Amino acid sequence: MNSGMYAALSGSIAAMKRMDTISNNLANVNTPGFKKDKMLFESMLAGTSNPPAVPQSSTADPIMQKESVYIDYGVGSASQTGNPLDFAIDGDGFFVIQTPQGRAYTRQGNFRLSVDGTLVTADGFPVLGQDDVIRIQGGQVDVNSRGEVTVDGTPTGTMISIVDFPKPYNLTKVSSAQFVPANPQATPQAATGSIRQGQLEGSNVDTITEMVQMIETTRYFDACQRVIKGFDDMVGKAANDLGKL
Repeated sequence: MNSGMYAALSGSIAAMKRMDTISNNLANVNTPGFKKDKMLFESMLAGTSNPPAVPQSSTADPIMQKESVYIDYGVGSASQTGNPLDFAIDGDGFFVIQTPQGRAYTRQGNFRLSVDGTLVTADGFPVLGQDDVIRIQGGQVDVNSRGEVTVDGTPTGTMISIVDFPKPYNLTKVSSAQFVPANPQATPQAATGSIRQGQLEGSNVDTITEMVQMIETTRYFDACQRVIKGFDDMVGKAANDLGKL
């Protein structure tokens, strides 16, 4: 394949993958605790310092783009909700929740009470304390900055846990706002952040920035398509002209 054609095709594929990432970010702009994804691209040029691994007498494609997706853990803006079961983490840390696949970690603090009084996430997964799930029976619920739960003025002896991991984070996103360690053997550590009741951390997606990147990606994709068409026209013209000889 012509090296220019290969570069243009590689660019088109990269643009489509980036568009998928941007679209997902925009779709979750109103998801509490959502952390946006970003893409990085690395161009690799085959040369004497980076010889291509191809059979002898074969020619390698000289340009290849490798893309990698990483999570931006920047903190989203917190808003006052007045809901006693909404919680935000001020600083570093994650809430611990129990899912069917095991423990997961999130900063999405829009909790609620199940029928039996268990504190659960919006998806229905139990929120974990230091020892087990948290059950609340009573009227007024108060939670201090350390996560200690008081109901109707009486301490319950339970605490909402927040944990953290060494930075840079090596976590895998398993849903819009849930994470698990990439290394299953990773051990959570004590978090330095504190809990704020009646507040909710929003998404860290900047709508304007994402829209600008979407326009840039669309234009880049169009440019790659024009290059591909140009090479295709040249090949077709060459074949037709050679056929007349």
